[in-house]
Amino acid sequence: MSSSGHDDTATVSTAGLRDIFPSGEIFAVGDDDSLLEAASRYGLTGVPLAEADELDDGANVVLFLRNTLLSREIRKRFRRARVLLVPISSFDPELDTALYTLRLTLMTDYRAACERTRTWIDDLGSRTDPVTFVSNGPCSAGEPGSRFVCKLADNLTIDAWPSPAIATGQWVSVGSYCEVALTTRPSPDRPRPFTIDGTVAAAGVLVARDPRFDEAGDARIRAAHDLRRELGKRAPIILRLKGGVLTDLRADGEDFTDALLEVTNPAYGLHATELGLGTNQHVLPHVDWAFNSQLNEGAGPVHIGFGEGITGAHMDFVVADATPHFGSSV
Repeated sequence: MSSSGHDDTATVSTAGLRDIFPSGEIFAVGDDDSLLEAASRYGLTGVPLAEADELDDGANVVLFLRNTLLSREIRKRFRRARVLLVPISSFDPELDTALYTLRLTLMTDYRAACERTRTWIDDLGSRTDPVTFVSNGPCSAGEPGSRFVCKLADNLTIDAWPSPAIATGQWVSVGSYCEVALTTRPSPDRPRPFTIDGTVAAAGVLVARDPRFDEAGDARIRAAHDLRRELGKRAPIILRLKGGVLTDLRADGEDFTDALLEVTNPAYGLHATELGLGTNQHVLPHVDWAFNSQLNEGAGPVHIGFGEGITGAHMDFVVADATPHFGSSV
């Protein structure tokens, strides 16, 4: 059943997962019975996390963690499996969000996403000019839409998974298929891999926590979920950045800049910590931006993140409509 109450089993299949696991049974392993029941209806073999040790070496595993954060102990239990990780608990463990994330995981075209990833990697490796993102039209609030320029360093470290298949003993997060991520931690002594200048019109916003979060970070992350819900009700969300630093955040005319500063840790000073290039536009017709789901992250062509999820929330602002162009003028 979908979160809206209708049965969408006929529109969801395991076909996309066959690019990751070409042969053999595919197991949905998880820590929640309701999620495993839904996965079974879609054609996966549900296995409770408590029974995962019974799987054979080389098993094809889609690991759905709804109530448990990823730990070293969990990794050890699957060291001889092929694992696609879906860390639902890092975003929102509510059942509706978990079921929504399950559906988009199965709707993803992993081969097409990897092809987009390889194109981005080739372009980023061969081009030296900035990347400009421009909306195809004005956003619904009467704002002109997105127009921002991303200047990239000569030497980039890229987090992405460019080939669909997962080998025995490998772990891949679903997010690594869905985006090409350039990340940094604010530091006056560390060169930045990117700077962003311009106006961003975001359709959705996400909150994530790192399993290593501390006590102060937990309080900020909880407050960030309230902020996310408030911003979502007022979307589109307009961000203005200069030199990679957020200078203004507004939604429906209200200023939320100070609120974002607090929940992402004021010590970071609203420096952008992530530039994410989305590669999973295949699911875009099915996306509901109200959900705090990792699968929303790569559905838009680009997203910009603040914070790191440990001492404060990591918050991503996802642009649903923008076309990338190499060059600072379009």
